[in-house]
Amino acid sequence: MRPRALALIMAAAFAAAGPALPRGALAAGAGAQGQAAPPAAPAAQAGAGPSLTLDQAIQEALTQNPQITADQQALAAAQQGVTIAHSGLLPTLTVSGSGNYGTTSSTTITPTGVAQVLPGVEGTGSVSFIGSVPLYDGGKTQAEVASAEAAVAIAQATLTLAQQSIALQTATAFFNVLSAERQTDVRQAQLKLAQDQLAQTQAQVQAGVAAQSDVIQQQSQVAQAQVNLLAAQAQIATSKASLQALLGAEVSAPVEVVAPATPPTSVGVAPDAVLQRALANRPEIAQAKAQVQSAQAGLTLAQISAGPQLSLGISTAYTPLSTNPNLTNGVGYALNGSVSLPLYDAGKGKAEVQQAQATLQSNQASLAAAQLSVRQDAYTAYLNAVQAAANVTATQVAATAADAALRVAQGQYRAGVGTILNVTTAEANAAQAEVNAVSAVYTYETALATLLHSQGLPIQSSALSRGGTS
Repeated sequence: MRPRALALIMAAAFAAAGPALPRGALAAGAGAQGQAAPPAAPAAQAGAGPSLTLDQAIQEALTQNPQITADQQALAAAQQGVTIAHSGLLPTLTVSGSGNYGTTSSTTITPTGVAQVLPGVEGTGSVSFIGSVPLYDGGKTQAEVASAEAAVAIAQATLTLAQQSIALQTATAFFNVLSAERQTDVRQAQLKLAQDQLAQTQAQVQAGVAAQSDVIQQQSQVAQAQVNLLAAQAQIATSKASLQALLGAEVSAPVEVVAPATPPTSVGVAPDAVLQRALANRPEIAQAKAQVQSAQAGLTLAQISAGPQLSLGISTAYTPLSTNPNLTNGVGYALNGSVSLPLYDAGKGKAEVQQAQATLQSNQASLAAAQLSVRQDAYTAYLNAVQAAANVTATQVAATAADAALRVAQGQYRAGVGTILNVTTAEANAAQAEVNAVSAVYTYETALATLLHSQGLPIQSSALSRGGTS
């Protein structure tokens, strides 16, 4: 081999030397422990937008989301309903006034027997204070209070359900941004690798030890790497727009996210604990229980309305001012009672009772269905988190193996005993393995957030760092 050709080959070999995919901690950690931390987050550029942690993003979404505001006002309205219902057996005090001013006309007979009309203008009026205390209404007020309290519980569960749903959506969007950013880093490294390999191939062609077709194949790899990089960069913008929409901000506004601490690659909670927490904390269960309570109150009201109704109370009235001298400073007391018994209502009362009973049974069945659904959802979330944790380790090992295979293919090609097809195939495999490793990290983080949601627990960075437990 001519000295000039040998020098070109050696120069190309030195240029291509070094890690095939610059994963940094990923490659080093896999060699030392069989697993590694995800790639470090790039520092936010100056003027690139505010930096948000996961906890800040979730809090901002909960503050700005209009559905949360609507549910909060619905809860406030339901709470006032309890006050209204309690008033059925509470004392009341009212002031009542009346007045009249107009002409009057009367006829009188004089002693001589002549009729005489006596016109006149006069005003009358009085002011009274009336107090009353209901004593008993057949249990109607207690049933109405129970119904109002159930409405509060339903509204509270609806609010909590919306909050947890928004929190999970925000966490998912947050990790989508991180995943898109890290995959862009990987795609940039892959483009640099493909360009270096192209330079090496061109040097070998110039040295006469490779065919021009090898350059064409490697140029195709560079072009594909450029397309992949453009797609990854576009995904960053799309992911950030989705996150901004959840935050109630302008979708095109810049924003940077700060990666939370790396969670352990093992789920930090047992399946039995997951199921117990889900049944105790999930708002769907609380909502279904409140629906049963509401139906029970509705049945009580229907039974009261269909049967004899008794009410009892006391009242007093004081009239300090009146044009009638007999009423001025008058005080009166009374014991009020009423009894009513429906004799015939065309079957309305019976039908209302049966309707309320059917509603109660339906809500009880819905509660049982909600419990089954929540258990299944929580257990599925647990299994997904376990699988995602295992996938983190597996994909990192696979990325390390693909990196090693690429080094071998590059070495063989430099030595003249391999083909460019082997190199390009190894490049594609290493690229996909690296993308899979990055994706697996944030799929696992999202799975942990989903696991917290399935237990009815707040999604927080501290809980994620403990493997999805509070």
